Amino acid sequence: MDNVEQVIRSFHATGLYTHVYAACGFLDGKGPAFEASILPDERSIFDLASLTKAFVTTPLVLGECFRQKFAPEVAKLSDVFGDSTGGDFGEDVRNLSVANILRHETGLPAWRNLYVECEGRRQTLLSAVQSAQGVGRNKEERYSDIGFMILGEMLQRTEKKTLANLWSDFLQGLGVENQGYIGSSDIILREKVIPTGYCAVRSRQLAGEVHDENAWALGGFAGHAGLFGAGPAVVEYLQALWQSPIGRRTIEANFRAASSVGESLMGWRKGRDASAKTFAQGRGCGHLGFTGTAFWVDPLTRGFGIILTNRVISGRISTAIKDMRAQAFSGLWDILQKKSKP
Repeated sequence: MDNVEQVIRSFHATGLYTHVYAACGFLDGKGPAFEASILPDERSIFDLASLTKAFVTTPLVLGECFRQKFAPEVAKLSDVFGDSTGGDFGEDVRNLSVANILRHETGLPAWRNLYVECEGRRQTLLSAVQSAQGVGRNKEERYSDIGFMILGEMLQRTEKKTLANLWSDFLQGLGVENQGYIGSSDIILREKVIPTGYCAVRSRQLAGEVHDENAWALGGFAGHAGLFGAGPAVVEYLQALWQSPIGRRTIEANFRAASSVGESLMGWRKGRDASAKTFAQGRGCGHLGFTGTAFWVDPLTRGFGIILTNRVISGRISTAIKDMRAQAFSGLWDILQKKSKP
């Protein structure tokens, strides 16, 4: 049995998750070089949680910048999104650059339980923005869901389409054969979605609707969460993203920033914590998802590793997922090293 399979099975036996998918490959390849899973169906669909930030919001927002010939480092939100930033958004928010938000350098709160504080999609989002303290004045990196909620809202206002429709258009442009296996909750095949546990706010078991309560309060698909995907579909999407002009520029921008000690990535994260640095010696970049998902890409070899689980089924505060990720990503990296050698 392969080491990765041993890892995913050993943590499965502890009850950390009920479903898991692991894969690795190369951005310029076709399909996974290796995959392992514990699933009733290889097309079982996971709640990808914050991978939404990297896979959806970042390329859509940077696409707006590239089409309008704006540099995201200097372009203000008011430049890129025009009238969409007016009215409800304060001047501090409108004057933020696109890069400020993508790099989490805004002073915005890390998180707010908006689903309790407010009711209704628009009121929920705008309440968070209006009550945020220090917007635009604290340029040190502080991870924030709120900033990506803002980006998601502005995208929808500018294009006069829902985020789900924008995503579908983007997938079609990439040539990804979606077929209900990657997308928002109103696009995916709900009968194939694995459960993420009981939600006290909604008083029901969740399967086929987003786990994140804020994303749920915002309609199910927001700038920070709401993307669902089956493992093979995630692999297909990541490789298709690399082959597209917008995706290539997005990924390469993060590759360049990943080599800089002091520079934050745009919409992606540096894989240097204990659960990620076992992949590509810590030089990888990608993202984590609260539900138990993660991906990392090595800028040098363009090799990637993906782990999808529903670890929240065993509770929200378990730290065992960190050990699982560290061990599994180590195994995936070893496989890629062998695959890249003649």
